[in-house]
Amino acid sequence: MPPLPSEVWKHFRKSADKSTASCLLCSATIQLHGGTSNLRNHIKFKHPSADNNKASPDVAKQQTLHQVFAPRPSSSETINQALANFVVQA
Repeated sequence: MPPLPSEVWKHFRKSADKSTASCLLCSATIQLHGGTSNLRNHIKFKHPSADNNKASPDVAKQQTLHQVFAPRPSSSETINQALANFVVQA
């Protein structure tokens, strides 16, 4: 069974020689090199409101370097704090 055509083709018309595609939104001519990456990137950057491949806002995002390497309390500090809280409550 052949793969389904990409959704991006609803915004483009392929040329007769199949080496380029014309954007139906702005008439730009995009080179084809075997896939739809160029077409997808054109839609993403030139027509963001037509881009259906945007990640939804509730999707978890990758942590930044600042988040990954943020200072964290050492395990001894955590234990000391827990002991101090225990003594205060006792």
